[in-house]
Amino acid sequence: MKKGIVKKTLDYIVLIITAIIFMFPLIWMVVSSFKSETAIMSDVTSIKAFMLPKIGKEILNNYVEIFQQLPIIKAELNSLFYIIIIIVLSLLVNSLAGYAFARLKFPFKNFIFAVLLSFMIIPAQTIMLPMFSMVYKLGWVNSYLGLIFPAIASPFYIFLFRQTFLKIPKEIEEAARIDGAGSYTIFFKLIMPLAKPIYATVSILTFIALWNDFLWPVMIISDPTKQTIQMALSTLFSVQPVNHGHIMAGLSVVTVPVVILFLFLQKYYVQGIASAGSKN
Repeated sequence: MKKGIVKKTLDYIVLIITAIIFMFPLIWMVVSSFKSETAIMSDVTSIKAFMLPKIGKEILNNYVEIFQQLPIIKAELNSLFYIIIIIVLSLLVNSLAGYAFARLKFPFKNFIFAVLLSFMIIPAQTIMLPMFSMVYKLGWVNSYLGLIFPAIASPFYIFLFRQTFLKIPKEIEEAARIDGAGSYTIFFKLIMPLAKPIYATVSILTFIALWNDFLWPVMIISDPTKQTIQMALSTLFSVQPVNHGHIMAGLSVVTVPVVILFLFLQKYYVQGIASAGSKN
């Protein structure tokens, strides 16, 4: 009994130390966002790099200045607008496709699924030019449609949904059909509630990927009023001389929504990854 307690205590100590080590860059970024350029450079080689400066009016200078220089709020709202739409459509489309591969019977199902999985090894950068050509021909350049539709379907998310649905006992669906439930009722009122963790997982992965995406939005969007948060932040690197305090403040503003989202959904995220890792 005592050995078990000691082992568990040691495990927690190791995990806490590891977590702190991995959090060092995040802590340094947030702390540096409250410092002047001179202070950041002078403190970077000492423990002071992780210590907040004395509290005063100037402690928020970097944040005040970047909000004055950049349309941060507008860019964040732009990103949230199209990302939320993508998440809703992505959850619907990918989960329906995953359910089809998990439950329905149709010709060449396994072959089609294998081909779908093979798409996962293709780097996204290699298909960006063909995608841009299609978006251009559809007239979606410089519009949110060009950002939304190419990001809806994902072989990886279809795979995650399929693996999760395979673990749900078929007997539950058969019992629902006996009670008179149709396919849509079974999926939306039975399967979806049972698969909440994977929906949360895909939501987190989609949000992080799109929130951090820069290359595709910069190819599609040229209107400053429609620019995403990453596009807005990129201008901080083009202003000479580069102010690292401004950059750290901007990065902190961008990182906070992702951290908050993960903290709220981390329980479902872990359950979703675990449920998709194997099949019955």
